[in-house]
Amino acid sequence: MRRGSGQAMVEIALVLPLLMLLMLGIIQLVLIGNVALSVSQAASACARYASLSPSADQGAVNTYLGTIASPVINDAGLGTLTLTPTAVPRTSGTAFTVTVSYNLSSKLFLGSSFFGVTFPTNIQISESMTSE
Repeated sequence: MRRGSGQAMVEIALVLPLLMLLMLGIIQLVLIGNVALSVSQAASACARYASLSPSADQGAVNTYLGTIASPVINDAGLGTLTLTPTAVPRTSGTAFTVTVSYNLSSKLFLGSSFFGVTFPTNIQISESMTSE
């Protein structure tokens, strides 16, 4: 009566490695999404800070970024923030753009390419606002 037990073990041995690879790919995608969300929130917060502080230059906004960035991205991969235009103080109604970039090469445990799927190694998000 136990003739099928060997067949089930062979099927599991064939399918389990594929499922594990699929799971690793999903975990890497979740990690990339988490970093992208953190960079987006940091860009929004820095743009709001620059909007409410018209005398804040790029260095001040970059310092602010270091204090409010999520622990997920607050490491060596966090690039220098870019504020354009750079002229300060900004007059009320002046449009500006804050760009935050993050190099996530060190967080990709599967590398930048995995079975033909290429993952991003740099995430750059820009947020535009007007000074108040």
